[in-house]
Amino acid sequence: MRGIARIAMTGPVAAAAVAASFSLLALFFAPALIVSGAIVALVTLRHGGFEGLKVMAMALVASAGVLVLASGGIGRAGAVVMLPWLPVWCAAIVLRGSGRQGSALAMLGAFVAGFALVLRQALGDVDAFWRERLGQLGKAVTEQGGQFLTPEEISAVAGMMHEASVAVMCLGLAAMLLLARAWQSGLYRPGAFGEEFRALVLPRWVLLAAGTLGLLALVTAGSGALPGLVGDLLVVGVLLFAAQGLAVVHERAGRTGARRPWLIGMYMFAFFMPHVVATILALTGVADQAADFRGLRKPRA
Repeated sequence: MRGIARIAMTGPVAAAAVAASFSLLALFFAPALIVSGAIVALVTLRHGGFEGLKVMAMALVASAGVLVLASGGIGRAGAVVMLPWLPVWCAAIVLRGSGRQGSALAMLGAFVAGFALVLRQALGDVDAFWRERLGQLGKAVTEQGGQFLTPEEISAVAGMMHEASVAVMCLGLAAMLLLARAWQSGLYRPGAFGEEFRALVLPRWVLLAAGTLGLLALVTAGSGALPGLVGDLLVVGVLLFAAQGLAVVHERAGRTGARRPWLIGMYMFAFFMPHVVATILALTGVADQAADFRGLRKPRA
């Protein structure tokens, strides 16, 4: 994939063409959207905010033009695949200026939290929204002779879909930014990405916000719409601190001779039980805020 980044870095037109191509491909293969956003972030990290904005605008025009010519309009799906460019561009500016992945990820987390709030306000009953969508999907599957979920199963799944979509958005934006940083390191400074990631620390305000959300979750449990929003924000907080916990694991494993087996085992466990591993890593990240497992706050020679 580094070859894609190398092609994109030959000039702004090439970068815009690659970003637009992968955004259109994401309409059929969703993971391609990560590459599209990473291209915008890479240009921003390497050449600054203005160049990143220029590439983003060119890619937007190109993608919109193709969609209009092909289907007569951009459509909801077209708008969705272009939506991540702006927050990733902003996060890349933060990372370029601070050199701290934790600060940039915290900014992305704040964007996802705001988006979750806006979505709940716009949709009202998000569970009903997902029930309707799943019902439409089930009807289409049934008409084709297939089998789908029962009404009771649809209701149960619909209750989890909104928080799942928040988690997917948070993970997707983080993947775009970190992929761009890894590309930048691979092309211009090998080894820098790993060193920076192993020192990842979230800003203190994230811990304060997470603690406040935890108290709100206890106080508002089972009443009104607020618990739903608090749940969304807690998902974002867990994923942010899981990133810090993962950085701790990589740093500590790097000090031992069993680095590769430890990490392979952890990632295999995460593949089969992601919710368990995310919770353990998040607790590790929270503990690291107080215990400083990596000794980052100690003066070094």
